[in-house]
Parts: sequence; C-alpha cells; structure tokens
Amino acid sequence: MKKFIAIFFLMLLAANTAVVPVYGLEAGSLQSRSAVLINADDGQVLFEKNMSDKMAPASITKIMLLLLISEKMDNGEIKLEQELTISENAAGMGGSQIYLEAYETQTVENMLKAISMRSANDASVAMAEFMYGSVEGCVKAMNDRAKELGMNNTHFVNVTGLPEPEHLTTAYDIALMTKELLKYDYVNEYMLTWMDSVYVGKEKDSEQVLVNTNRLINNYEGLLAGKTGFTNEAKYCLSAAAKRKDTTLIAVVLGSDTTKIRFAEIQKILNEGFANYKNIIFHSKGDVIRTSPVYCGVNDDFNVVSKENIYYFTESNCKAEDFNLEYVLEENLKAPLSKDVAIGKAVLYKDGKMLGEYKLYPEKDIEKENFFKFYLNNVLENIIR
Repeated sequence: MKKFIAIFFLMLLAANTAVVPVYGLEAGSLQSRSAVLINADDGQVLFEKNMSDKMAPASITKIMLLLLISEKMDNGEIKLEQELTISENAAGMGGSQIYLEAYETQTVENMLKAISMRSANDASVAMAEFMYGSVEGCVKAMNDRAKELGMNNTHFVNVTGLPEPEHLTTAYDIALMTKELLKYDYVNEYMLTWMDSVYVGKEKDSEQVLVNTNRLINNYEGLLAGKTGFTNEAKYCLSAAAKRKDTTLIAVVLGSDTTKIRFAEIQKILNEGFANYKNIIFHSKGDVIRTSPVYCGVNDDFNVVSKENIYYFTESNCKAEDFNLEYVLEENLKAPLSKDVAIGKAVLYKDGKMLGEYKLYPEKDIEKENFFKFYLNNVLENIIR
C-alpha cells in the first residue's frame, strides 16, 4: 500500500506529470483528463492528475459568479427579494437557459435557482449586469477575485463558460474557488435542490421546470455543493464538495468523455479521501476553551475562544489522544481588551513536534471598570481591612 504524499501550497507549481497516490487511487486509473482532491479546510492537495493543465471549464465557470453573488449578499449589497430588469443581451443568450424575456422583471432568488440548478446562461448574464452594470465589469471582478484566491492559471472571458479560446482554468483553481464558496450558504439550498420551477415572461405565464444537473444530490452522502459543466470543447466537468463527520473534501474532474464517467470518478475520488483521511477537531470555532483573569475589568475574568476550528487533518487511523495542545496566554492582562486582538495561542504537538499554532481571543470586548467603582471595591476595601 503506497504512502500518501501531501502537496502543500508552496508546491502548486509542480510539474503536471506529478502523480500523488491516495492509497488505492492512481492517476492512471482515471479516464478524466484532469482531477484533484483537496481538504476544504486548509487546501491541502490529497490527490491530483494534471491538476494544473489549463482547460475549458464550461459552466463550472459559474462557481465564481456564485461566489461574487454570495459575497455581495454577505455584505448586504443585494438581497434575495430584490428585482432586476432583464436586458436584451441577457435574454438573447444561447445554450442552457430559462428563456427570459427582454424587459421582464425577475428576483435575485429566481436567478440563483436558475444558475445553480439549470446552469442558465441568460440568468447568469442578468446577474452579472445587475451587480456590475455590464458583463465586462463582472468578468473583470471575476478575474480580480481569482488572483486574490491564488488561481494563478485562470483567465475568465465570460460569465457563462461558453467556449472562448482564452477562457481557461485548471482543476486545482476550480477547487480553490469551490473552497471559497463553501464559506457562504446563500446558494446551498439551490445547489442541493433536485427540482423546482420559476415563472418567466413579462406576464409570468410560462413555467420553467428546473431539474438539477448534478445527480450526486440523490446518491452521494454528505454532499454540500456541486456544479456541473459541459461543452463539446470542455467535455463533461464537475466540481463537488462533501462532508462526513468533521471532514470536508472537494473533488474536481475535467475533460470526461461521458457524464457517467464524471460522476463515477468524482465519487471514487471522494470515497478514497474519506476512507483514508479525517479532520480531528480539538475545539470548534467559538467554543469557550478556558477562562483567564483580567485586571481593572468590569468582571474578574473572561472566556477565551478561537475564531477558527483548532484541528489537524491526518490519516484516518490517528486519534485525538495522539496529540497534545498547550495554551499560552499573556500574563497580567488588563482591561480594556478587544475581542479582535489576540491574547494568546494554542500550540498543537504530536510526538514532540509542533504542528500548528492557533490564536486565542476574548469571547467579547472587555470594558475597563469605572475608576470610582474600582476605587470603592478595591482601595477602600483594603483600607477597611
């Protein structure tokens, strides 16, 4: 049985011919031209086949569009119930669509359903224009966001994934933007809904039944998100994320000859990952880890928390008891304290080797006690004694 070889972020530019086995999984056993499996928490690559080959992504492109939408919703810039007017440009889009009519009004929620479930090009263009004023403005935002995420081999030309010679990305870059989308839950409901419908047209007299293109919804345990893609140039593509217990994995396959192959191979990749690796979570984000004394505060002590999961991703035969956590807090802490300023760290060890550090924070802002109250409670009390 071959040893697992981890590929970390600094090795992302490694040669495309590198093969990283996950025990029983070999790159040569896959028919898809390109594939990757990553840990969704830290981006660690667990398996790859030509993960840095630049390829046409087809409608997987829309993951970036959904990410931009999610970020704007998170910032309060757009809301599900908001209405938008469909342009002639959006209504005229070919390929997969819901047959929007020029100048009709639609809601953001209906557009999200159409993009997530039917991969509708007309809805995608409508949302791009609604958010940025033009498709070109949205494409620029997509490319800018790609650079911020370290998607170094990606260049978007449109928001739909329709064939363009320079519209290219990689399996690894797709995994990165899928990982980022998982931070939000605004489109989860639609990505995991098998069937729904929307009414289109100026009179809303035409019902468009939406059937999700991702059939993993019905037969893969723990599925969190997924986006399919197909064009003659890109062939069949799929990005999917799944969670089992505390472990979340993302798998991507590109260039599959049939839809059957893409679904079978992405399940094979995910299954191998879940069979051999897991996250051990020692403290979840926001859990109270301990208390610490504080001077001059309205209270004598405060709760200490982490703003992230304190975890370690490892082989499935490891146990929590194999690890040690040490907590190092600043001494003589004095109010006021901000919940956004670290006051210590948790250090994770295994077999005497440091594996990681996690910053610790006050659970909430700690106010300084009023001077006169402090004087009465402390100075006078000591005088009386």
